[in-house]
Amino acid sequence: MVLEMIAVVIVNYRSEERTVKFVREEVSKISSPHAVVVVDNGSTPDSFKALSEGLPEGCALIPSEENAGFARACNLGASYAIENVFPENLEDSHILFSNNDIVFQDADVADVLSERLSSLPDVGVIGPKVVGPDGRLQSPEEFKSFWDKHIWVYWSTPFMSSARHAERFGYDHPEKAGDGPCYRVMGSFFLVRASDWKACGGMDPETFLYGEEAILSERMKGIGRKVWYCPGVSVLHEHGATTGKYYDRLKIREMKFSSDCYYYRKYIGTPGWQIALARFTYFLKKVFGR
Repeated sequence: MVLEMIAVVIVNYRSEERTVKFVREEVSKISSPHAVVVVDNGSTPDSFKALSEGLPEGCALIPSEENAGFARACNLGASYAIENVFPENLEDSHILFSNNDIVFQDADVADVLSERLSSLPDVGVIGPKVVGPDGRLQSPEEFKSFWDKHIWVYWSTPFMSSARHAERFGYDHPEKAGDGPCYRVMGSFFLVRASDWKACGGMDPETFLYGEEAILSERMKGIGRKVWYCPGVSVLHEHGATTGKYYDRLKIREMKFSSDCYYYRKYIGTPGWQIALARFTYFLKKVFGR
């Protein structure tokens, strides 16, 4: 299989300087044929002007006056790429979704991921090792039931040692994971085959922020595609560099919880009584500051 093109889709939200720097300093390291598509979420005349003047010539810039959220912005960028960037053969074309707070620890990370994806016909999503500024791995994640993730993890704390708690709920899973299939990779930097993206319908537009990777895993599963973790190459991710500027910690937790409730209810079939119990648990956590 010969790669036709990689479309790099980046969502900008009030961080024009960071987006321009990322495209010029990191995306420029990609040696494979590639094009850049920037979606300016919550676009204003000032943000559009800054991006237009700062981005390299040839980048596609899509303004979205509404801040429609991460999933819809990614869908918008991917749709543009499929309609305007790629040749007719989507099977040999890839889409790289990346945050603008990413640094390539391996200059060829996108090229390696693209090559691996081309060699794995039953894989629809592939991601690298994602490392935080603190050195901790942020990817991949194994599947966790709603009960474990939002109920038992809280109520079991008094009955388990810290070590047992970490083992029971898989906190060290990223450190143990090897090259191969996984449930989900970090949404800050991952690659998909364009044809698979189109076939599964992309991301669920009903989510605003968070939960997109798990939903995409389920959608890919629906068309017979796996998610693959490739730890041989890595990126550094300054997690929350943009969201942390505009949302406080409590708001971010609320958005994550809301997205999880939606994902588990719609895609996993979690019963309503568990959702209700989790909401009560979440209320107690806020009251007692945990």
